Amino acid sequence: MTGFEAPGLQMSALLPASGLLLLLLFLGLRIARSASARFVVFACWLRFMLSTFHVYTFDEVVGTMSLTALGSASLFLLGLLLLPKAMLFGRGVMAVYLVIAAIFLSALANGALLAAFEPVTKFGLFLMIALHSYRALKVGDERQFGLALLLSFSPLIVFQLLSLAFDVPKMTEGTGGESYIGGYYHEAAFSIGVMALLVMVAIERSLPAALKLLILPLGLASILLANYRTAILATAPLMIYYLLVGITRPIDPRLRGSVAALAGIGIIVAVAVSVMTLERFSDLRTIAQGETSIIKPPNEFTEADANVLSGRGQIWSEYVYKWLDGSELRQLVGYGPESWEEYFPVYAHNSFISYLFEYGLVGLAALIFLFAAGVAMSLKARSNRWKLLAAHLSFLVVNLATMPFWLIEGNIVYGLIWGYTLFYCAERRPASAQAGLRPYFKEVEV
Repeated sequence: MTGFEAPGLQMSALLPASGLLLLLLFLGLRIARSASARFVVFACWLRFMLSTFHVYTFDEVVGTMSLTALGSASLFLLGLLLLPKAMLFGRGVMAVYLVIAAIFLSALANGALLAAFEPVTKFGLFLMIALHSYRALKVGDERQFGLALLLSFSPLIVFQLLSLAFDVPKMTEGTGGESYIGGYYHEAAFSIGVMALLVMVAIERSLPAALKLLILPLGLASILLANYRTAILATAPLMIYYLLVGITRPIDPRLRGSVAALAGIGIIVAVAVSVMTLERFSDLRTIAQGETSIIKPPNEFTEADANVLSGRGQIWSEYVYKWLDGSELRQLVGYGPESWEEYFPVYAHNSFISYLFEYGLVGLAALIFLFAAGVAMSLKARSNRWKLLAAHLSFLVVNLATMPFWLIEGNIVYGLIWGYTLFYCAERRPASAQAGLRPYFKEVEV
């Protein structure tokens, strides 16, 4: 194996494992108690399966659309059909429509309306995952939904174990290390999928503690085996909070705050020492010590600069300076959806820079507002407030060095975070106390 090719698993392993995973899907669908719960379980499971068979599912089958693209579009339409339409107009999701509006505005200004199909479909699927997760939690037993959802993530773990057993790694870009990602095309998509598992387990309050203690270390080990630096760093906010809760729970409430503060300082120091000593994070040390600038004119990058952070600094600079060279209209609304393919060999590896280039200042503002709305809602939740905030921060970190919204797995993880956030916000006050307040959703039969 040479370069950065992503070898698929051999069929002698894929087919029996797929049969087992199909049985686990049926079990998950049986455990789930509502149509919305079954939709979320099926959507997650199907996406992970399609990505594992990327050798076949990435090929174009209808025009320029691959099986994975058709699968995503079909899941969006299925979710839309199953959803009470009044839920689409709740103020809890208005921030999502601002991003979609920015995409359409850029597409219209650049005469590229067809190019808006893919990003809008991805955001549509994100919205379906979020609303159906909220609805499943609202109408069903929370624990049943959590258990069913766990089974939908089984393809990630099962196929990763097979890639270990058969020694089928992918070479990690920029470092030459090995990533065991179960036949996935790229370690970013796989790692973000595992992040969705960790987020769900950490936030879900009804799962047995023993089950969480089993799955969380397994998920962390999975991300380490995937060897994707961005995901490793991104899980830190959520895992640090979860560790602090576990450490301080047996302690007298009067001392809990002081112990949590001391433990937090210790964990932060340990993480900092790891970053400053481990070879995998040597690029971060280079930046922290001021040995190179991340953003500067592309022609000023030396060969050594270009290797820092797997070349992200140079990629970001090329995008930013191309945007600065554009007309005032393009600075305002960008170059259009998916326009990076016309100007650059790789995508921006940063959601904020990508939105600045493709959708301009309008798109960047809409994306920032989306994140701010999620954080604001998490702070309004009565229960799990700080876990929700940590989950939003973890996802925000991912966006700084890759583009999870460009990956369906990223839309799944943020959809789950958003769905749980909406649910815990909705139970913030009893119905009698919400008189006179604008609800997150109109009263509908969920």
